[in-house]
Amino acid sequence: MTAEGPCLAERLDRGDFIVAPGCHDALGARILAQAGFGAIYLSGNGLSASLLGAPDIGLLTLTEMAERARAVAAAVPVPVIADADTGYGNLNNVARTVKLYEQAGVAALHLEDQSTPKKCGAMDTLSLIDADEHAEKIRAATAARTHSRFLIIGRSDARASLGLDEAIRRGQTYARAASRRASDFAGRIPEDP
Repeated sequence: MTAEGPCLAERLDRGDFIVAPGCHDALGARILAQAGFGAIYLSGNGLSASLLGAPDIGLLTLTEMAERARAVAAAVPVPVIADADTGYGNLNNVARTVKLYEQAGVAALHLEDQSTPKKCGAMDTLSLIDADEHAEKIRAATAARTHSRFLIIGRSDARASLGLDEAIRRGQTYARAASRRASDFAGRIPEDP
C-alpha cells in the first residue's frame, strides 16, 4: 500500500471505476502504470504461465506469489490487487497469506471459492467449496489484516457451473462475511447487502 494518492479502498468508497489490467511481473506493472492505469492486478494465471510455463492449477506457492507481489508493488505508484488463490490451505494458511501480502505492499487480495486442487477461474470443470466454508476463510482473512485499508475480496467462480443466481448469492454471503467487495469471475459485482 505504497501507492501515491488515495488508497484503493478510498477510491472504491467514492464510487470510482477502477480498471486494473493483469500482469505477471514488475516490468509489466510499470508499463501499465506509465500507460495511466490506476491499479494493477497481479495475475496468478499469468504468473504461473511466465514462471512455470504451466496454467494456474495451484502449482505456485504462497511464498512465490508473495515475493512476486512484493516486486510488483515496489515497482509502481498505484495500488496492486493480488491473486491469493484459495488462501493456500486452511484458516491458518489464509491468515498467513494475508500477513505476507500486506507485508508485500499490495492494496488488496482476492480469495477464490474453489476446492483443492484449484484451477484458473477461466477453466472448465471447476470444483467449489461450500459458500459457508469460504465465508469462514474471508472472516479469517479480515481478522488477520493489520489495517482496514487492506482489502479482502471474496471471489466466486460459481457462475459457470452453478449459474448467475448462485454466484450472486455467494457474493452476497462473502460480502456479509466482512469482505468489502465480492466479485464473480465473469465480472458481475453483486450489490452489497
